[in-house]
Amino acid sequence: MTVEYPVEFTFSYEIPGRGYLFSLTWDGECLFLRELAPGQEQQKEISPELDEWDEFWHRMDEIGLWVWYNEYMVSCDEACLEGDEWEINLVHGDMKVESHGANSYPTTFHQFLKATEELTGIIIEFIQQD
Repeated sequence: MTVEYPVEFTFSYEIPGRGYLFSLTWDGECLFLRELAPGQEQQKEISPELDEWDEFWHRMDEIGLWVWYNEYMVSCDEACLEGDEWEINLVHGDMKVESHGANSYPTTFHQFLKATEELTGIIIEFIQQD
């Protein structure tokens, strides 16, 4: 089996009330990471090994990423103290997902974050910790 790099890979996660932003973008050769938090900024290129990509795609199949809804939204008028926003656009072979949300997530969102952390070696600050 040939392991494929992504055709497209963009993921962003933001907590506007905390000034936090995490984003990954595939440029055809590596993932470009940009992470902003109060008082700090990190930018770097990440080049996962082929076996790491293989494991990532396997995890995406397991969690059903390819059948996520286009939109997950919850209005956060008075019920939420702070909100968050996220967006994913992935194309791998003939599989594609475009999904985004605010204050709401697919049931396997945590597994996506964990697989992304394992792929990149970067911990993502997530507002809804277990």
